[in-house]
Amino acid sequence: MASPALSPRQFQYLLLAYGGVLIGHVTWLPWWMAPLLLTVVALRGWQRKSYRVAWPGWVRIPLLFGLIALVVAEFGNPLARQAGTAMLLGLVCLKLVESERRRDGYVVAVVCFFLISVQFLFEQGLAITLYMAVPSLFLFICLNQLATSAEGRSGLKEMGFAWRELALLLLFALPLTAFLFLSVPRLSEPLWGTRDNRYQGRTGLGEEMSPGSITELLGDDTAVFRVSFDGPPPPTTAMYWRGPVLWRYDGVTWTSNLEFLVSIDGYERGPRQAPVDALRYTVTMEPSERRWVFGLEQVQGFPQDVGKTLDDQLLRAKPITSVLQYQAASTLSDVSPLRNFPNQQRQWASRLPPGLNPRTRELGEALAREHEGNVDAIVNAALRRFRTDGFSYTLGPPPLLGQHRMDEFLFETKAGFCEHYASAFVVLMRAAGVPARVVTGYQGAYFNVGGGYFTVRNSDAHAWAEVLVPEVGWVRVDPTAAVAPERIQLGMDGFADAGLMPDWDWLRGARDRIDQLQNWWNQVVIRFDATRQQQALAQIGIDAQDWRQVGAWFAGGFALIALISGLFYLWPRAGQRLDPAARRYQRLLREVERLGFRCEPAEAPRDFAARVAAARPELKASLDAATEAYLRLRYAAPDTNPDALYAQLDAARASLRLQSRRRT
Repeated sequence: MASPALSPRQFQYLLLAYGGVLIGHVTWLPWWMAPLLLTVVALRGWQRKSYRVAWPGWVRIPLLFGLIALVVAEFGNPLARQAGTAMLLGLVCLKLVESERRRDGYVVAVVCFFLISVQFLFEQGLAITLYMAVPSLFLFICLNQLATSAEGRSGLKEMGFAWRELALLLLFALPLTAFLFLSVPRLSEPLWGTRDNRYQGRTGLGEEMSPGSITELLGDDTAVFRVSFDGPPPPTTAMYWRGPVLWRYDGVTWTSNLEFLVSIDGYERGPRQAPVDALRYTVTMEPSERRWVFGLEQVQGFPQDVGKTLDDQLLRAKPITSVLQYQAASTLSDVSPLRNFPNQQRQWASRLPPGLNPRTRELGEALAREHEGNVDAIVNAALRRFRTDGFSYTLGPPPLLGQHRMDEFLFETKAGFCEHYASAFVVLMRAAGVPARVVTGYQGAYFNVGGGYFTVRNSDAHAWAEVLVPEVGWVRVDPTAAVAPERIQLGMDGFADAGLMPDWDWLRGARDRIDQLQNWWNQVVIRFDATRQQQALAQIGIDAQDWRQVGAWFAGGFALIALISGLFYLWPRAGQRLDPAARRYQRLLREVERLGFRCEPAEAPRDFAARVAAARPELKASLDAATEAYLRLRYAAPDTNPDALYAQLDAARASLRLQSRRRT
């Protein structure tokens, strides 16, 4: 038997649900894909209002091959996670283009549920979780609509009934959800492995830095990590969160030697214990799709799955694809000892691209001659030049477009952000014969008073320098502090309060509360790993290592859920399980019962109407009209106009109610 046709209301709900699911994926989709698919869906909805017919094959087939070509061209590997999900989103859109039957609606709804779950492979934050509840509710309503006749859901009262049904189902689903959340075994690593970084890599620090790259992060208020200190926190001026260290310079871009640093003997693998007097803290990192973890300067203690390179970068073996929490300890020293491969490090930290920035080279050589190679004197002279020679710290620096960009910055524009000053300072030091390198990371942190923790955001990104001082080691030098000391003393949030960036108290308070909610979500839900699961089970007396106790827990939990579900479905709800026509007829029978006539279980509607009319002839017209309307609604052809028949049933019921009141 052919599947019934989709009603306009059913089709509209499918379009709304799919649109909601698609919007939930826009954070990682290519910029063109969501608008393109939404346009196709909108055209399909507009067309179906005029005439109910699927788009012809000569339209659908080119769309299919065009979708495949675009996805492959954009993502490269068609089997990658992003490519597969994008393809599935496009195929559901094309399925809507040809959907005309109720079975098509079921297919679309089920695949949309799958796409909602797939979204959490890309992002697991509280905001996206709350948002995805909206298309989920629409999909439940779609299934409710598809399970009834095409005419069965019209009007606000009927939609209200559907929402009540959904609310009851969700209420009884909550115990099962909580039980499974607590009981399902956790894996140490995600089942899906490492994500594809090309389209899921988030904004933030990386292995490269060029003028403007950190400035772009200034407007990004996204939290990178949150920090709780075991004791009193250090001052903001000491909060240098170390990240990628950059050695190589090609005249425009700085890059790291990460591959080499990880492979040599100087790479320290965790766990490492810190001295007793070290500052201890706990870091909760958001997913970054990168390997770097962050700590304050001179990290001495870090966990097992973290290693430290000879230039003091902290790295994990795999990219951070979910919320990560770790404990660390630092001494906060601004000096890093020169450990393994000293000659190699000096060589890396002295290279400059040949033929570039001749004026900077000349200035560096002049400083070296003037101060006879004394590193401290050369450094102080360079910083004094930044302070007194008209340099300015600006959030909108002029672009450096020439071949000799450091010359252009040091002698012409003299305006820049932290990466400009760090880059120019290191080039100047190398020109003076002083080994130097660029360090990127974050400086400062914002204290969330309500949550009692510090938040470091992308806007706190910073770059500074380190110079190699003989007999001392690598010493931190922050040239930005010479030009704009308030940036270091106050942090970026304090810098905003100083009037260089817009800031409002009410907005700050709202941001704090939202951040507290996100932090709670990370700690309670996202970080509910195997260790916390065992601790939670232990609190209720279950030993996770004893299979008998675990088996009894699962058996008892499922038995209780089955009992609750059974009571829910066995509870007398006959009126709620009926379709709209049957419910109206049941209300009419209750009015007749008030007049002294009860319909027997096996009595047909026409037989009952005839029996009542024989005893009360004045009721015959109303009963006959109501009975015929009911039978046509239940058994007539699909093209029957339901609204007129519902009105006929309601009018008959109103007439019978009037008769009942007159009798009383």
